[in-house]
Amino acid sequence: VLTANFKPVLACDPNTTVGMEGCGEHRALAADKQLNADMKVIFGLLDDNTSKRDFITAQTKWAAYRNADCQSQSDVYEGGTEQPVLFIDCVAGEDILRRQDLKGFFELLTQGGAGKGTTFP
Repeated sequence: VLTANFKPVLACDPNTTVGMEGCGEHRALAADKQLNADMKVIFGLLDDNTSKRDFITAQTKWAAYRNADCQSQSDVYEGGTEQPVLFIDCVAGEDILRRQDLKGFFELLTQGGAGKGTTFP
């Protein structure tokens, strides 16, 4: 499960830098929620403890990579007001890309009728 710790979540206002960060937080939280739903579906299709453990490990390492990569990208604006905006936009974008990866995994898992009736969120 992915969780983001924005305390408090900023209000979305595309006319201010802080507000743009808030818009990004809202997008990232929504993307994390969708990603968590995707992961739950895939986890339910895995048939043994080894597969489940490997999936959890992969997701944990992917989340760490996402955060480190987005931090690195946002370092271009280190110390500036745009740094948190770029970081959070990167996180939301990476979540969207990860969902596409997981959709491919879902399709692989459901080939040949496995998981029949299961839908990808």
